[in-house]
Amino acid sequence: MKIVSANSVVLDTVARGEAKVGITDTDDVNVGLVNKQPVAMVFPDREGMGVPVMPNMVSLIAGAPHPDAGKKLIDYLLSPEVERMLSQSEAVQIPLHAGVEGPKNIPPLSSFKPMTLDYGKAADRVEDVTRRLQPVLGL
Repeated sequence: MKIVSANSVVLDTVARGEAKVGITDTDDVNVGLVNKQPVAMVFPDREGMGVPVMPNMVSLIAGAPHPDAGKKLIDYLLSPEVERMLSQSEAVQIPLHAGVEGPKNIPPLSSFKPMTLDYGKAADRVEDVTRRLQPVLGL
């Protein structure tokens, strides 16, 4: 196992043949696919435990000085138009709105089971996992 400094480094390491498998984000693999690098994208456990899906979010902070402008920004960011732009950008975001075309190299959300994750429980374990990994990582 090798831990590298960034997701793009995972792509480069696999593309150069220095590793047979790497775990990274869809946008990094998509860059490799678009650039015709020798990589492929695999979504593990599509039906069983499910595929990890990293949600994006936007929030309106309580007591914000301009809540109406904030709400308009949120509505704009959640619109099908912005979702279409994000899905067709290098970020290759998977759209949630019906009828919004997804990225060409990324399967639609409906083609796999998203993994269920309790983000609160995961956050509660960050310090313990970090402490346990420090000797492994030489930190």
